[in-house]
Amino acid sequence: MVSCCSSTWLFFFNKLFGFENFCTAAFLFFFVSGTGFTQNLVKNPSFEDYITCSGVESFENVKDWLGFGGHTYYFNTCVDFGFFSVGVPVNLWGYQPARTVNAYGSVIVYFPDYGDDVKGYVEGQFAKPLFKDTLYCVSYYVNLTNTSEGAIMNVDAFISDTLVDYPPNTGDYYTLALPTQIRSKIIISDTLNWTRISGLYKAYDGEKYITIGNFTSRENTTKISFNFPGGLFIAYYIDDVSVTPAGFGLPNLGNDTVICRANMPFHLAAPIGYDTYIWSNGATTRETYAMVQGTYGVRCITNGCGEVYDEKKIFFDTPQLELGKDTIICKGEKILIAAQDGFSNYKWSTGDTTQSITVSTEGVYTLQTMDRCGTQTDNIRVRVDTIPTGIIELGSDTTTCLFGLDVPVVLTANVSLPNYLWSTGDTTRQITVNDRGLYRLQSNFRCGTVSDSISVNECPPKIFFPNAFTPGNDGKNDVFRAVVVNTQVDLMIIYNRWGQKIYESNDPFPEWDGTINNEKAPTGLYAYLIYYSDAESGFEQKQKRGTVMLVR
Repeated sequence: MVSCCSSTWLFFFNKLFGFENFCTAAFLFFFVSGTGFTQNLVKNPSFEDYITCSGVESFENVKDWLGFGGHTYYFNTCVDFGFFSVGVPVNLWGYQPARTVNAYGSVIVYFPDYGDDVKGYVEGQFAKPLFKDTLYCVSYYVNLTNTSEGAIMNVDAFISDTLVDYPPNTGDYYTLALPTQIRSKIIISDTLNWTRISGLYKAYDGEKYITIGNFTSRENTTKISFNFPGGLFIAYYIDDVSVTPAGFGLPNLGNDTVICRANMPFHLAAPIGYDTYIWSNGATTRETYAMVQGTYGVRCITNGCGEVYDEKKIFFDTPQLELGKDTIICKGEKILIAAQDGFSNYKWSTGDTTQSITVSTEGVYTLQTMDRCGTQTDNIRVRVDTIPTGIIELGSDTTTCLFGLDVPVVLTANVSLPNYLWSTGDTTRQITVNDRGLYRLQSNFRCGTVSDSISVNECPPKIFFPNAFTPGNDGKNDVFRAVVVNTQVDLMIIYNRWGQKIYESNDPFPEWDGTINNEKAPTGLYAYLIYYSDAESGFEQKQKRGTVMLVR
C-alpha cells in the first residue's frame, strides 16, 4: 500500500501535472455496476463502494479490494476539484470516464525508470467460493492511460483460494510469476474505449480471490513503444470485474477408449449452450462421429467469454488384417507372408496356425484371424516369374558392305524390353554402327538377364579396273583409275604398246588422264601394272597386270 503523501505517488502525479508538492487524503466511493452477468460473484466489481471520499488515491479506501506493489491507484467522481488528480474523468493519468457509474482503479504494469521491475496488482474477493469443476466466465475491462508511453499484452488475471501478496523481504518492486488462468490475446493500445479481457475458467474447488496485473517479467512482457522520450511508462485503468457461472458444462468426451471396429462410427457429443463447436475432424456441430481410430478434440466457444477444449483418443482393439499387395517371386525364391500382432488365433489356407508362413510356390494364400471383436479374413496372390528365353533376336550376322562399299548398319532389338544395354554403352532400342565387330544387347528382368549378339563384318578387300576410258573432258569416264574396297594402292605404272613407261604414280588413289608429257595419247591399247596390299593379307604387297583401251 502507499500513503496519500508517498514519494512514489507524488512522482507520478508531478510527472503529469508538473506540481512540486501535492498531498491528498480523500477517500472515494463506488457501488456495484452492471457487467452483463446477473450472477457476478465479485464483490464491489466496479469499485463503486468506498470507505471515505477524501481524495486519497490508495486502494485501502476500496471495499473488498486490495492494492499492493506500491503502484495501484483509485479514482472516483466523488472527490471535489481540489483532488481532481484522483477524480473521474480527469486524474493524474489523463482523461477517462468510468465504464459504468463513477469509479475505476488503475495499475502500473511497466515502468523501468527504476532499477527494479516496477509493477502493481489489485486483488478482489468473491461473495462465495467457487464450486469444484464448475465453469465460470471471467472478464474485466481495461483502458490504456493517456500518459502511457507504450502498451502491453500481459494484463492478466490469477484466481486463487488464498490471498496473494509479495513474499516477505522482497521489497515493493517484484514480479509475481504466477500461472495466470485468464490472459489477454492482444496488445491493448486503446486510450479511448474500454477493452474487454475474458476467458472461461474451470474451478478446482473453493477459490475466493482474483488478482489482476502483469505477471510477466520485464524482459518477457509483450510490448510496443510509442517512442516518447524517457523511460517506457505504461499504466491501465481497470473497471467492471466479473466472475459469473457460465451456465453450461465443460466438454467431457470421456476417457480414452478401446473399441471393436464393428462399433464404428463412434458417437461424440459436446455440452449444450456454446455458441460455436469446432471438432478436429472438421465438424462444426455439437455432435459428431468418429469414423477411424485416432484423437478427437473439440473447441467449445462462447462468444461472450472464451473457449475450452477437450479430447478423446479412440483405439481399435485389434489391427485391421492386411497381408499386403499381391506379389511376384522368382523361381526358386521364398517369401514370408506375415499378419499383424494382436490376434488371438491364426488359420491359414495351408493349414498353418502361426502368425506368418513362408511360401515358394504360386497360389492364393488366405488367412483367417479371430479375437474378441470377431473374425477377419484376407488373402494374397503369389506368382512365380522366370527368366524369359529367346526373347531377344538381333538376327543373323551381317556386313557393312553395300554395292562394294562400307555403309552404316542399323541394329534393332526385335521386341520391347524393360531396359536396353548395348556393348557400345547405348541404352536405346536401336543403334547405328560403322565398324566391324561383335555387338551385344542385354536386358535385365526381375528374375535375371537375357541377351543376344550379332557380328558385323566389313566388305572384303577388292580391286578392279575398267577395260576402257574416254578422256574427252566431258566429265564421263575421263580418267583411268582403280576401284578398290578395303585395299591400299602402293604404285600404278602405265606402258604403251612398245613397252615404254608413260605414267607412274604412288598416290593412294592414282588416276591417268590419257596424256603423255601433257600431250594427248593416241587411241589404242595400253598396259598397266598395279602394286597393292590389304589388311586381310597382313598388308603383304601384291601385283595386278592388265590392259585398258583409250578411246578418243
